Amino acid sequence: MAGNAKPSCVDDAMLVFDASGSMAATDFPDGAPSRMDRARVALAKVLPAAARARRLGLLVYGPGRNFDTCKNVDLRFPPLPNAGERIMTEVERLRPQGRTPLTTSVRQAAALLQNGSHPSVIVALTDGEDTCGGDACALARELKSRHPAITVHVIGYRLKPMTGPAPSFIERCLADETGGIYATAETTEQLADALSETLACPAVTLLSPERLRANGTQILAR
Repeated sequence: MAGNAKPSCVDDAMLVFDASGSMAATDFPDGAPSRMDRARVALAKVLPAAARARRLGLLVYGPGRNFDTCKNVDLRFPPLPNAGERIMTEVERLRPQGRTPLTTSVRQAAALLQNGSHPSVIVALTDGEDTCGGDACALARELKSRHPAITVHVIGYRLKPMTGPAPSFIERCLADETGGIYATAETTEQLADALSETLACPAVTLLSPERLRANGTQILAR
């Protein structure tokens, strides 16, 4: 997949979902609902089409039983057919908590997917950088070298501060090194578009990189 002009929409995919404490923020011009609530709305728009086309799995990080929340990386289930409703059920139950072990989460998703011989995809949704000491770029280089059939797409959600320019986001190297898409989204609509571009089939959703850019979603493809 890494060399394709557009992402595949039929390969097995793992959604790595950010449920860290910052997802409870309501830092929008109109205030509430929270980042998490708006992410649920975006997923609900995308998953019906995506789940018809490919097997989907879910891994969540942030909340959990461990006092050290960097250890709270929870595989909810591996890629399964028609998993849209199951993903929504799991996400609806989430209560944002904890830190952001993004690198560990992507590594665990990759370990699950690399057991197969076919191309596969990881879509990592995060509202911030890894806060648990992970080296995302080292992992990206490892995946590129050892597991070239795995492509990682990274969606940065609400990365731009209220004032000033958006900071550089080092974790985008996960997409850059593996031939994936790096997209940023500030609104619910932009997030839905980014999820559609990375999870669903453009022929089904009628979405394209051009529409993403028109809506203000920043995409940097391969």
